[in-house]
Formats: sequence, structure tokens, C-alpha cells
Amino acid sequence: GIISFTIMTRQIGPELLAVFVLAQTYTIIVNDILNIQTWESMIKFGSAGLKTQRISDVVRTNVLLDLFSAILAFAAAVLLVRPVANYLHWEESFIGIITLYSLSILFNITSLTIGVPRLFDKFLKVAKIQITISLVKLICVYLTMHFAGEWKIYIYIYLITDIANNLSLIIYSIYLLKRNLGTSWWRGQIHIDKDHIRFIWWTNLRTIMRIPVRHFDMIVISTIMPVKMVGIYKVYKEIAGLIGRIGDPINQSVYPEFTKLLGNKDIHKTADVAKKIIMVLLVIGTGMTVVLLFTSKYLVATFFGMEYLTQIYTLYAMLIFYCISFVAVPINSLFIAAGFARWSFIVVVFTNSVYLITVLSLGRIFGLIGIALAYATQSVLNSGLKISFLKYYSRDWGNTIR
Repeated sequence: GIISFTIMTRQIGPELLAVFVLAQTYTIIVNDILNIQTWESMIKFGSAGLKTQRISDVVRTNVLLDLFSAILAFAAAVLLVRPVANYLHWEESFIGIITLYSLSILFNITSLTIGVPRLFDKFLKVAKIQITISLVKLICVYLTMHFAGEWKIYIYIYLITDIANNLSLIIYSIYLLKRNLGTSWWRGQIHIDKDHIRFIWWTNLRTIMRIPVRHFDMIVISTIMPVKMVGIYKVYKEIAGLIGRIGDPINQSVYPEFTKLLGNKDIHKTADVAKKIIMVLLVIGTGMTVVLLFTSKYLVATFFGMEYLTQIYTLYAMLIFYCISFVAVPINSLFIAAGFARWSFIVVVFTNSVYLITVLSLGRIFGLIGIALAYATQSVLNSGLKISFLKYYSRDWGNTIR
């Protein structure tokens, strides 16, 4: 993935890269707001359903919510792109690209792309699919570099491979459901579980509230700084994100384990596992950060170009901040597995409100490094509050949806 991104970045430069970044950012924001994310509920309630044969109810409810919300989000993305572009003073040429990229929303069915494979512990198969698609992307990007000069082709490659990745996972998940639940998994009445719906409600509100920290930085940069700064900051995020790239797979793999342990009322073992994972991540994260701090300037100059060195101290700060966030990954997974869906939303509302205030003010005063400082503030607050709640309710994890 990083090799493909590096080739594309060198070929199109920071200003055209900014167009690609804004297309991705707009699509992700609309998707997170309107496309219901159900993979966490699939794992939490699906794990219990495997024992009670209610798994089919969970699957049908989640897939229907996914399909309806994906169509709604895609329609909204297409209809809103011009008003948003006008409001943020984006160039007219951005609109067509952003509209096209919105197609990826239709294939973001998280119960099938994330939930089902992890529910049945098919991590290796998911890895094989994603590695294969990444290799196809790399080959296409490499061929484009040598045989085509149109920069938009890179965006088409990213769009098509994103869709292919999700479509492959959807097909594989349907196969898993047929093999484990029979061909009638889709048939039958849907029995609504109030706790299930409440969990989806609060986790999706949390996802919406997390949008500013995950994606608002690009929007802020595009409105208060020259557009090429979006491209430079994106490169820094990709490099610092090498630390965090391990974070999402860890989150998606330890979350089912926490859910299973808490389902067996084993709170002490759950806490012990979380502490051990944090210590392992601290060692890994510190090692990666030190290596990147010493090599990042060379990497940027060699692989991306000298024009990306103008804000190099921002990259140094981001490497440290991303390491802190990486070490806290098990805390976020444990918080949701322990049933703190509503409190997770409240924590995110508070910490993201702080982020919105700090990112706008620090961004105007300090530029890109101010954006990074705002991220660090939010990350520390988020983890600190979750640890406090986990300690306060340490004898009652997983029993109640809070």
C-alpha cells in the first residue's frame, strides 16, 4: 500500500494529490455519517447468537441496515457534493472526481466486509484477499507510471481496487454464512433485540462524532492553508500511519476475544490480556517510532520528493503522537466490548469538541504542527477518560449496555 502511494505521490505532486485526498475524505465523511457501521454489533451479538442459534436474526438485521444505509449515503454524497464544494471554495474540477469516488460507498457493507469473517475467525483469509488486491493495485500503479501520463488514472485504480477488495470480502462472507448457517440464513422473520439496536445506535453516533479527528484535519487545511499543504500533510499521515497500520487489525482481532472472555464473565483475565497487549504494543510502537524518527527525512526526500520536506518537524511530532495513540488501541476495543456504547459516544463528543476548538485555533497559529498538536490533545483525553470509566465499573464489564 505505501509503495503504491509513494509512486502515485511522486508522479502527480502535492497539489494534485490534494484533489485525491479531498475525494477520499469527502466520501469517508458522508459514509461515516449516513452508512450505518454494524460490524462491532455483528461480533458482540453474533458471538452470543452462535450459542443460542439467534445468529441469523443478528445477520439479517445488520445486513438490511447496511444495504439501506449504503444506498442512502451514496445518494446523499452525489447530491451534496456541489453545495459542499461551493461552500468550501473547492475548484470546479474537483466535483466530478469526488462524485465518481462516491461509488465506493455502495460496497462498504461492514457486517460482511469486517464482521462475519472475524466472527468466524477467518483472519488469514481476509489477509490473503487484501494482500492480493494490494498487489494488483501496485502492479496497476507501476504500469500507469510507465505507460500512461493522465493523473486521473491513479484515482480510478484506487477506486476500482477499493471496490474489488470490499466485493471480494462480501462474496466470501456470504459463502461463510451459507456454510455455517445453511442456505436459509437470509430467510425468516427478523426479531428485533432492543439491546442490539441500542448498541448499534450508540456505536454509530460515536463513529459520527469521531469524524473530526479522523478526517476534519484535511478539510481545515484546505480552507486555511494553500491546497498543496493537504498533499504534504497526507504524505506525513501515511508515514506516521505506518505505526497505526497495525492498530486497526489489532482492534478488529482483539475485540472479538474481549467479547468472548466477557461473555464467560472472566473480567480479571480480560483485564490481564489487555495489559499484556498494551505492553507489547508499547515495545513495538517505540521501536518503530525511533526508527522512523531517524530515517523519515531521508525517506521523504528519496521517495516522495524535496518539496515534501518543507514541514518536516510536523512529521516528527506526528510520529510521537501516533505512537501514543497506537499503544492505546486495546483500551478502545475493551471499552466497547465491556458494553460502554453510550459512554463511548459521550467521551467522543467531549474530546472531539475539544479537538474542533484546538484544531482551528492551533492550525491558524502554528500551521500543520498545530493540527498535529490538536490530534495529540484529543487522543490523550480520549484514552484517559475511558480508563477512568473502566476502573470505576471494573466489576461489571459486559453485563450492561451503558
